[in-house]
Amino acid sequence: MNKLQTKKEWITTPILPCSSIEETLAFWEVLGYRTTYKLTRPYQYGISERGGYELHFARVKDMNTAYSGCLVTVADARAVYLEFTGKLKASLGKVPHTGIPRISRMKPDATRFTLTDVSGNSIIFVSFGEKDEEVWQRADNKNQSMLQKSIAVAARFRDYKNDDVAAAKTLDVALARHGNESNTDIAEALILRIELAGALNEPERAAACRLQLELISLSKEELNVLKLKHSVAV
Repeated sequence: MNKLQTKKEWITTPILPCSSIEETLAFWEVLGYRTTYKLTRPYQYGISERGGYELHFARVKDMNTAYSGCLVTVADARAVYLEFTGKLKASLGKVPHTGIPRISRMKPDATRFTLTDVSGNSIIFVSFGEKDEEVWQRADNKNQSMLQKSIAVAARFRDYKNDDVAAAKTLDVALARHGNESNTDIAEALILRIELAGALNEPERAAACRLQLELISLSKEELNVLKLKHSVAV
């Protein structure tokens, strides 16, 4: 902290709540952070550091479910995501996408992901640059068909708001009433819905979408590109 203080006159440090300082610091150590400060009495407080930046935690009695978190900007969010998922799988035996702790699913063209730690703090990791904003704004593009817009809106719900249910409903409505849409757009909507069905444990919906997908005239190569985009097994 002293090094940072010599560079800036004012420093604002958000303090994230936790139910146990020992458990919280241990969780972040698994992900490659280094514990630089730990106080257990007369109150619990700790600091995890990585890349010159710190996360501060303080134990709070009777924690509620109110949202707390912060944003961490990195050079390559995908590289960090792959590192974190590998370490979570090694530590927990799986990559948790639900419950606490959990990590959001990150698609190949995404620029951010959310990690929720053992105390329920949501830390958003995002890549430097403007690509993140470009991905977000795709849903606002008026020069696209109804189905294209629905795909962009569903991706926004899934990747930015971690709301798979809303994303699935958006696609279900669009697929039920799509008109003169291209085969590529219909296939992408179905593939995205299959991915969401897997996350929502809807095997029957996934099977129905796969049957519809088989009836669409697209080459195997074209389908594989769309499946890779949404992390669906090719």
